[in-house]
Amino acid sequence: MKTIDLHIHTSASDGSYTPKELVDYAVKKKLSAIAITDHDTMKGIPEALEYIAASQLPIELIPGMEISASGMGLVYGIHILAYFIDKNQEERTAIIKNVEVDLRNSLGSPGEAIKIVAKYGGITSLAHPLEYCLSMMALDKLIGQLASMGLNGVEAIYTTHTKAQVKQFTAIAAKYDLLLTGGSDFHGTRKPGVDLGNGFGNMLIPYDIVLAMRNKTRNTI
Repeated sequence: MKTIDLHIHTSASDGSYTPKELVDYAVKKKLSAIAITDHDTMKGIPEALEYIAASQLPIELIPGMEISASGMGLVYGIHILAYFIDKNQEERTAIIKNVEVDLRNSLGSPGEAIKIVAKYGGITSLAHPLEYCLSMMALDKLIGQLASMGLNGVEAIYTTHTKAQVKQFTAIAAKYDLLLTGGSDFHGTRKPGVDLGNGFGNMLIPYDIVLAMRNKTRNTI
């Protein structure tokens, strides 16, 4: 089975691997696709994409970012994963700059973040839902509110999620017609015990998720 990891951090934010090192490790792990989702920046994306192209590496890189948003009644706010913010190579540099400028100039709410990502043809997913310390019922309500703002997905598969919790989030996603996404939240040596692609060792994220996400981008542009 082709596997992926859609939640990864590099030295462009708080990860210990450089973008190139991260790509090399993903190839070593035989992942078919990865998404670099550094905190509030896409600065590591160009380096990784250029390295993959120049070295002709057998891996797909999805341009992404993890956006810190405030509000929703949560003291520390929530994190929104953004994907496919990259229409083509010619526009890449401008898009990356403009997305970050738009986010800095916004009030930082989840709704604004979702709209900004959509403006550039990207899609969004709620990151690590259990880390907001809410009951499953409260998370259901939160996800429903975000879906009404245009959220596209939920990170159902995550390093700390049990099989039962993945099943619960899958049901919630279906309830609101949302995509499933998944990732390890890999930070290299700065998050000991969490490995790229496998989390604590048993997590597998199927490539079919990428196909569903790409289909969503075609339908929303």
